[in-house]
Amino acid sequence: MPRFQFVAQDGGGTRRSGTLEATDRSAAARELRQRDLRPIQITAAEPDVERWAAGFRHRAFPAAPASLAQFFSQLASLIRSGVTAHEAMRELSTAIHDGRLARAAEEMAPRLSEGAALAELLARYPGLFPRHVVALVRAGEELGGLPEVLQSLADQYETEANVEARLRWVRLYYGAVLVLAVLVAPFPWMVARGMRWYLELAATRLLPGLLVLLAALVVLRGVMNLPAAEGLRVRVTAALPIVGDMARWSVVARFLQTLSLSERAGVALDRGLELGGEASGHPGLRQASVRAAEQVRHGRSLREALTGVPVLSRRVRQMLAGAERAGSLEASVDSAATMASERREAAVGSLTVGMSMGALALGAIMTLVALAMAWRNLYAVYEVMSESGGV
Repeated sequence: MPRFQFVAQDGGGTRRSGTLEATDRSAAARELRQRDLRPIQITAAEPDVERWAAGFRHRAFPAAPASLAQFFSQLASLIRSGVTAHEAMRELSTAIHDGRLARAAEEMAPRLSEGAALAELLARYPGLFPRHVVALVRAGEELGGLPEVLQSLADQYETEANVEARLRWVRLYYGAVLVLAVLVAPFPWMVARGMRWYLELAATRLLPGLLVLLAALVVLRGVMNLPAAEGLRVRVTAALPIVGDMARWSVVARFLQTLSLSERAGVALDRGLELGGEASGHPGLRQASVRAAEQVRHGRSLREALTGVPVLSRRVRQMLAGAERAGSLEASVDSAATMASERREAAVGSLTVGMSMGALALGAIMTLVALAMAWRNLYAVYEVMSESGGV
């Protein structure tokens, strides 16, 4: 049975914390109330993890977005058609192309048949399923909207896969320009000293330098994907032009989608804010949502509570605050979630155009630098040959 960590308040106003076992968060909250404790925060305890899926290799080489899109899309379709979770996962273990995801599905299937929650099982594979994915699935299970959440994850990863496909030529372009730059710059010396000299230069300096650079990039990606680097990763991403805009609207869309699910499920607004913050995958929004939920519990309006949530745009905050006063919060949350998804798609288009233009500009700069170095080397070769009487 899943374990939960809780913070609660007793009748005297004293805060108490601890852990308990329950089937879900609602059951944990009921048990706390039976103990005459008012729940303040209930979070899933850190689960045991599968060692093979928690290594650095999976952080440096995460599952491809296209594979994750296939995984969640097929899982959503199977569950929506009435197939039980463990049967769906067993079928996925043979249908999915990614070997790591297939292995994870095969291992999760028997545990799902024993009644384990899908979110808690996904959390056992931190190298495959990021924290916000686990939180979003947990919210879907708690709010009764699991197929919708799974399809949303599939759509998000499909968007990422489309971006990667569109920008694949950019990587090829950079690679071709880099190779040409490496060939052109020492070309005069290669003509003067021969191919043997150039091959020795490539084997002892150029290729080792490129390999070191590639290894450094892989290590950097692995480090940035570690949970401890979550805050730094978010700040770096937010500072990037266009990319930061796409990431921010993705975060807002996940938050609003979860809040919309909670409204449709009749969950209290404060709990919906907590679930939305956790599912957003943004540490700042997660903390701000907890504070906002606490203010709502103490009778503050949603407008006042959202004032301290800077990740949400002013327009989104105004939409939600106005809807609360008009009594149409559910419809406005749906509209805001749709708007956030549209803004994310627009940012994807801008990212594609921006990266293409950036690739052309940077390629041109690299080419000019390579030509300048080749000209300088040609002049140096000419001087050497002049001094030796070769010209």
